[in-house]
Amino acid sequence: MRILDPAAADTGGALSADTQLGTEPETARLQARIDQLAAHVQQLEQERASLRWLAGHDDLTGLANRRLFHTLAPELLRRDDHSPAVLILDLNGFKPINDTYGHDAGDEVLCAVARRMVDCLGDHLVARFGGDEFAALPRAPHADVPETWWYELAGSLSAAIAPPMNVLGHTLSVTASIGVVPAGPSRELPDLLRRADQAMFSAKRHANTTDKAGITWVVATQAGDHTETYEPVAIPVPPPGPAAPGSAVAYRPGDPIWVHRSGARRAGVIEGACEWAALVRYRCVNGAGTMVDTIPTNCLTIRAEADPYLDRKASASL
Repeated sequence: MRILDPAAADTGGALSADTQLGTEPETARLQARIDQLAAHVQQLEQERASLRWLAGHDDLTGLANRRLFHTLAPELLRRDDHSPAVLILDLNGFKPINDTYGHDAGDEVLCAVARRMVDCLGDHLVARFGGDEFAALPRAPHADVPETWWYELAGSLSAAIAPPMNVLGHTLSVTASIGVVPAGPSRELPDLLRRADQAMFSAKRHANTTDKAGITWVVATQAGDHTETYEPVAIPVPPPGPAAPGSAVAYRPGDPIWVHRSGARRAGVIEGACEWAALVRYRCVNGAGTMVDTIPTNCLTIRAEADPYLDRKASASL
């Protein structure tokens, strides 16, 4: 924007030499001020956009926060004809990581979990509600899918979160307790969140009792809510895609391994294995006795340290 001196209007736009000499510095000063104000306005617009983003997003993970989830979800529930569901997720084994390795490590774990959720759920609405609690509003891929389409999705999400992660030089892992409520005919968000939260706590109790991650479905029936809890290994989840050359480990019976679960590792021995899962006998959480379970191979690493009890038993069985 350029400035035209009003005095030019009296002379048909032509200025005398003296007038020109007097107005040019003033014109330059005014133009510099206008440019300065324009830059300030642009800065204010950028700051406003940043504040608007921060108001609706978690500043640690970049996910939507609780406020934005409550703003977007009702409209998505009303207009979506692809059988949406509400999912609440809470991490198992996160507190010991914070207590043992510090909050910096805990923050890195939360960011890694957020990335894994986004990679697994794609463009579905995903939010961090606070602490280690997350929420999502997944939708069926198309309208004519089976009513239980979210079985596989929740199982895939559980499997995506479980693999160990390298955090500040430590190999750490967490699992997820997941509560799922299909929206059904009633799509009131507060009711769906309440029921999904109750389902998540059922899965959390299952994890605390059995030391296994659980997924709880809550489906409304005429007699009330029907609740079932499943362990992820019981849900048919397709094996992961081929690993990069040289990165896969072929486990054999008797191999000594570490099982990474609930933010800790426990000594174990392979009883049998396929490409993507293994039957493992490993120490219980308190170190007394052993248990046998099917573990995804991406939750296992080779154990160099000897365990006299486990390795002696393995040698005797071969």
